Amino acid sequence: MSGERERLRLLQATAQEIVAGLPAWDGESPSVLVTFTDPVTRQRLGHWFVPATAEPQPRPGARHLRAVRDAS
Repeated sequence: MSGERERLRLLQATAQEIVAGLPAWDGESPSVLVTFTDPVTRQRLGHWFVPATAEPQPRPGARHLRAVRDAS
């Protein structure tokens, strides 16, 4: 079980690193909700609001994200 916890901790750290590279949301302007989900367990790793006008600059080796509709 500790291997699974470590895997989730690494995924959460990666998600936080990606979001840290985006502009901070001011709480008032149009925003986008960014959610990271574990593809294996479908467990939510975290969510953040970022400005809708944010244009993240690709970093070498950065992973591509795809938008999905919430099934709920």
